[in-house]
Amino acid sequence: MVSSPPSPATPPTRSGLRTLVLAIGLGGIVEYYDAFIASFAASSVWPSVFFPNVGPSLSFAYSIASFGAFYLTRPVGALIFGHYGDRLGRRRTMVWVITAMCIGLVGVGLTPGYASIGVSAILLLVIFRLLFGVGLGGEFGGGAAWITEYSSTSKRRSFWNVWVTPAPIALTLAALSFAIIQSATGANFLTYGWRIPFLLGGVLAIAALATRYRLQESPMFRNLQASKSVERAPMLQALREKWKIIVLLALAWSFGGLPSILQVPFSISYIVSLGVSSSFAPVTIVIAAAVGIPLLIGGSLLGDRIGRKRTILISSLLSMISVVLYFPLLNTGNIGMIVLGQVLAFGSVMVGVSVAPAWFAEHFATKIRQSGAGLSYQLGALLAGIITVAILPTLVISGGGTASAATNVEILAFAVCLVSFLAILATTETKGKPVE
Repeated sequence: MVSSPPSPATPPTRSGLRTLVLAIGLGGIVEYYDAFIASFAASSVWPSVFFPNVGPSLSFAYSIASFGAFYLTRPVGALIFGHYGDRLGRRRTMVWVITAMCIGLVGVGLTPGYASIGVSAILLLVIFRLLFGVGLGGEFGGGAAWITEYSSTSKRRSFWNVWVTPAPIALTLAALSFAIIQSATGANFLTYGWRIPFLLGGVLAIAALATRYRLQESPMFRNLQASKSVERAPMLQALREKWKIIVLLALAWSFGGLPSILQVPFSISYIVSLGVSSSFAPVTIVIAAAVGIPLLIGGSLLGDRIGRKRTILISSLLSMISVVLYFPLLNTGNIGMIVLGQVLAFGSVMVGVSVAPAWFAEHFATKIRQSGAGLSYQLGALLAGIITVAILPTLVISGGGTASAATNVEILAFAVCLVSFLAILATTETKGKPVE
């Protein structure tokens, strides 16, 4: 017996939108929570746990590379989950996405150290980081497509979409959990204490999974199914029809990885080399994250008022300025100036992060939305990933430490912001345009 196609979806409700935003927001917190607890661990714990038999510079460099391995598989995840998200629906693939992220998180938390199983520990660490990257690669495109389609008639799509990327909230949770657990476990932090935040992240991922499992499919995708208009190969279709937009958006978003280049994990080690307490260095990031929360919300409201393109253009310009000021502020050694440098660098990017989900999703039609939005965003993040995984470790090793690498890191970060600024100028505005 041949099953009939899905019937057209009923119009979305405000309560349904709020529930969806909660489910996507939980997954977004998991995404950024992992990135930051892994960066904290990479800068303070992993060098001794996984790379104990090499010098300080090499162990730190290898640790950074292991942390950043997930960047390499984010585009792979975007390809896989983008294809199936536009073929089978947002809901189903977003359950798969959070499952992969959960396994990656818990896997890192349970991986034995080098002293226990030798090189196998490093191999497992990298495998779980890569797996997390695959899941993470599907998170942005699926979340942005789902919320955009559910809020298609709203004038506040930028605001609703901001919960796809709750970076400052996740960073605050990550830093606080790391600091509290480090204090509570004391001398045992290096043996088992650092693992607890990763296991807690797994619990958060399970909560996100359970919430998503009960959600309704995107109404616009249901209508696409009902009209039998689903693409057979949506990712290939997106690449054929919209490859120029995908490349342009990827270049425009490359500055979004600025916190990974400048701040975590690099700046933590750099600040410590200036004489700041190793326990206080992460606190400077927490303060920046706390300031970033109202900037994130405010940026989304600004995006709904003046447009996505103008808001993200302002963000990239502010980021360029913050890069120029960053290391001079840190080099003063003054706690207040260091905190100011962290706030400027992080906060300037958060203004752009706030409108990115709506901006990316609104560039693509429903039949290729998850593919196009996810791939372009993750390709943009890949540039920061290459710098974090390959270039930063090389600079640290060749210079003998983070202090000597600072000038080159500043030049790299400024170049990334400049490329983004020029690419954004060539993009189009999507505010006020019909989603379909």
